Amino acid sequence: MAKFDIIIENGFIVDGKGNKGFYGDIGIIDDKIVKIGDLKGNEAERVIDATGKVVSPGFIDTHSHSSMLVFEDPFLTPKIRQGITTELIA
Repeated sequence: MAKFDIIIENGFIVDGKGNKGFYGDIGIIDDKIVKIGDLKGNEAERVIDATGKVVSPGFIDTHSHSSMLVFEDPFLTPKIRQGITTELIA
């Protein structure tokens, strides 16, 4: 049995590769996903229950008009709530 830093369990996983989504767990060590599947019986420093949630890679916004908004809200909170983790600002 592996010891993970974080396990995200019971989530609906969409991997971003065009595959059908599936229910499973994600094991993370040193900020890297190291295992995806059924991780029941494994230990972790932190367990996040994602029941009823979708787990996916962050989204990239390639056409943004947020350049001035960043001065009002440096975290661009509305974008984070949409799952956008990277934004290209011209």
